[in-house]
Amino acid sequence: MSQLPAFQQQQRQFLNYLRQPQAARLPTGFVPERLAVYVDLLYNKFDESLTACFPVMHSLFSKEDWRVLLLDFIAKHRCLTPYYRQIPDEFLQYLQQEREHPDDWPFLAELAHFEWIELQLSIAEAEPAMIKPLSDTELLSNVPVFAPVIQLLHYYWPVQDIGPNFLPSEPLETASHILGFRDSDDQVQFIALNPATAKLILLLNNSLTGQQALEAMRSDDLSDAQFFELTQFGQHILADLHSQGAIIDIRPV
Repeated sequence: MSQLPAFQQQQRQFLNYLRQPQAARLPTGFVPERLAVYVDLLYNKFDESLTACFPVMHSLFSKEDWRVLLLDFIAKHRCLTPYYRQIPDEFLQYLQQEREHPDDWPFLAELAHFEWIELQLSIAEAEPAMIKPLSDTELLSNVPVFAPVIQLLHYYWPVQDIGPNFLPSEPLETASHILGFRDSDDQVQFIALNPATAKLILLLNNSLTGQQALEAMRSDDLSDAQFFELTQFGQHILADLHSQGAIIDIRPV
């Protein structure tokens, strides 16, 4: 294989130095003081993007520890996108698949995903959608239509509660369920769900009416009286999802 031209070799050395200024060899023709300007520019760009996307995570670190984390990301992760807006995507991948640091909080990757998903919901492209007034009967007899930007999430750590004053050391006994969506005012909202509500939402996403989804949740040993209670529960949940802006409309079967 032919050797790279001299200018490309110099480019490689320059980029390697930007990523690992403490370890890489100084590129030929450069002085440390000038390269330090580029090193700081690169770090500050990453810091600006990631601090904005992961404010809770950022608040958990000291200034020096945050810098060490970002420098490790810059040095070790190979970004596959040239777009500045996608730096948080790359950082999340680094935390989930590449980061190996035994002193990290065990919830770090899940917390990062929870904060990252808020960005994804806020920038997702979708037509504006207004919420329509709906009765309980309409929600049961028709197929509920959810907000156009929505995501059902599952976590083993209480990501909504984590902050400087709450740093859990053990995961939840069972996975938590959260519904994230962008409402008709273009604001991102999160609703904590119990397992039954999460299951109901999954069924509704299969184009079932509210009543059909509740029928699908009915087990064989459920009496008529118990199923009546389940229907009442379902009516309450559908009305609550509608009042909070997650369900915006209905369509016929």
